[in-house]
Amino acid sequence: MEPRTIAAIEIASSKIKGAVGAIGPDGRLSVLAVEEIPDTNNVRYGRIQNIREVSGAVNEIVQRLEASAAVAPRKITAMSLSLGGRSLSAAPARASLKFPHEVEITETQVQRLMYEATRDFMGDKNIEATVPRMFYVNNAAVRKAVGTFGETLRGEFMMLTCGKETRQNLDRLKFDTVDHENIVYELRPTAIGDLVLTPDERELGCALVDFGAETTTVSVYKDGTLAFLSTIPMGSRLITLDLMAGLGITEEAAENYKLTLGTLADNVNSEENPNAEEVNGYVRARAGEIAANILNQIELSGYDSESLSKIILVGGGAKLPEFAAQLGAQCKMPVRVASMPDDIAFRVAGRNNADNIDVVALLAAGAKRPQWNCLSEQKSATTVTADDEDLEEADEDEPEERIDVRHESVKQPKNAKQTPERRPLPDEDDDNLLEDDDDEEEYDDEKIDGKAQGRGFFGFGRRHREKEDEENELDVFEPEEEEEDTAPRRRKDSEDYDDPENDPDHFKQTKRVIGSIRDKFIGIFKSDDFDDDDDN
Repeated sequence: MEPRTIAAIEIASSKIKGAVGAIGPDGRLSVLAVEEIPDTNNVRYGRIQNIREVSGAVNEIVQRLEASAAVAPRKITAMSLSLGGRSLSAAPARASLKFPHEVEITETQVQRLMYEATRDFMGDKNIEATVPRMFYVNNAAVRKAVGTFGETLRGEFMMLTCGKETRQNLDRLKFDTVDHENIVYELRPTAIGDLVLTPDERELGCALVDFGAETTTVSVYKDGTLAFLSTIPMGSRLITLDLMAGLGITEEAAENYKLTLGTLADNVNSEENPNAEEVNGYVRARAGEIAANILNQIELSGYDSESLSKIILVGGGAKLPEFAAQLGAQCKMPVRVASMPDDIAFRVAGRNNADNIDVVALLAAGAKRPQWNCLSEQKSATTVTADDEDLEEADEDEPEERIDVRHESVKQPKNAKQTPERRPLPDEDDDNLLEDDDDEEEYDDEKIDGKAQGRGFFGFGRRHREKEDEENELDVFEPEEEEEDTAPRRRKDSEDYDDPENDPDHFKQTKRVIGSIRDKFIGIFKSDDFDDDDDN
């Protein structure tokens, strides 16, 4: 049995990335191929701006993935698309149910509770997911309500919402080989949280910061579930734009300066590069502003450094030197830069790094969907060749075989017994083809269940068939005709009853019975001197 395969596309502000993975029998994820295309002008703040350009880039990614050695000759038939951007946020929701008596809480009742929590949502965004936080059964807090008993059920949820235009632009993408009905959307922040966060970090409380190119998403986890999510329109590209404007350089050079010379440390070696001090000034100013906004979002969540254990940093902005230390100093919490989990296997060299956490998280999220398979079935070249050869041989031999059977049947003698599969065919040039056969013994009728069957060809065995139909018709209707026609006809003439030669036995018996009954009635209604013998 082939392992299940997953395909995913990550559409970000700085690049478009795709990957294909396989789920082994042990449930371990193996990344088969990863491809990416830089793109900085067609996607802004996580929202697609140019549908045509992004569609072309996505189709190119798909073609590269299908051409990779680990995927070919299979084709991508389904995929997961990331959903994020500046419009992604979370809003709390609550709902309660009351039952007439104590009942067992089932999954159906929990789904009804979630529906009640979201149906009154009044906003201009789409609800993409509803994450349960805590349930209360008879006012007792439980994390899993299914299986408990109570008269009241109350729940607290987090509704993850996204802008309608962001979702619509994703729906407008045109794929060459993948149908839209085979595309599912995965929320990028929750998928990354499921991949890089440990159970202890979720339980004790942590803040997951996805520091991207143009947006930064802050997700707060507490008591094992998502408690807060917000996106701010600030990213590491702001530092690049500051360097471009301040130094008068291109975006590519500014990006290189940011990653090599930019640092938040105090000791800057300006002797090797005279621009180091100036670059560091721009980096420090903008990075400090971004860290302050991250701290503000954590405070808005209702948690602080005392209720949260640490900050986990992911995204392209996490590669900025000393940014993790600067963020930890401002938030007064330890910061851990996320790395690729050890249980993820890579079959492509140079891809097992933190840069691919985003797309690998989408693969891991898609792997949780039951029966989700994104690649076509794989067939070996030997099997395909053998099948093709068999089909070709069958197509070439079938007409020739039919011709041989027809000629062989014509050459058989007339008195030879024929099977139902092979019948003697008449010559097409025979002038007597449409005439009845004079010799009834020339063709033997086939016997099925002891009855003669007519020939399948028009004109053959016509007399046999007509004779058989007449016999069958007489066998069916003869008893009824004798009873209906002969008996009434003989009753019309009472004189025939005295003739023993023309009177059948059953009519004689009937005559005697009728005469006996008549004599009894005459004896009742007539006097004693009446002569009983008045048959004449």
